[in-house]
Amino acid sequence: MSEGIYNLDVLKALVDIEISRIKRYKRNQPFSIAFIYTPNIKDTDIATILRTDLRSSDVIASIEKDFVFVFLPETGKEGAYKFLERINKKFKEKTVEGVVTYPEDGETSFELFQKLFNIMKEKMLPTNGF
Repeated sequence: MSEGIYNLDVLKALVDIEISRIKRYKRNQPFSIAFIYTPNIKDTDIATILRTDLRSSDVIASIEKDFVFVFLPETGKEGAYKFLERINKKFKEKTVEGVVTYPEDGETSFELFQKLFNIMKEKMLPTNGF
């Protein structure tokens, strides 16, 4: 694991913690989870490239060299898509991405990740049992 880059299990645990925190303190604060897939970019570690553009509170989970999830606390869907627009400019070739937002797309980590996987399947991306 590179510094500040985690695996999917850690990301899921962080999402659960954030949901618990929001419910406990009765905050009305969304968060988003985005995925970015760069299938046609050779020899690129997308997580390392992303790290330079993220806030210290954002979390990257590297799934494969060309595929990551990004947890964006206190970021709604519009903000997450703006983040993806900025990131897309760093790559010469088109990336494939998607976003889910709490609570709009799910109120549990299971619901949120199921929604993400459904988006991935719609875009015909390999999920490999994440």
